[in-house]
Amino acid sequence: MTMEHPEERLVKIVSESGEVISVYGGFKIRVIDPSLFPWYQVFDQLIEIGQEVWINKTGGQLYVNSKPETM
Repeated sequence: MTMEHPEERLVKIVSESGEVISVYGGFKIRVIDPSLFPWYQVFDQLIEIGQEVWINKTGGQLYVNSKPETM
């Protein structure tokens, strides 16, 4: 049994409601449809793989960002 790569898992979770981009050991996820976006599942997955998570808005577009946890 092979382990699913975290980016592949996030792409499946987000589906058509967002776009997942791998960035420097973390992720930048563009929220395309906030009403359909699986917020809980995305946050849960990112935290499970040891990511710090924050949200920002750029040019009217919401993004979920993450980076590896720092001690």
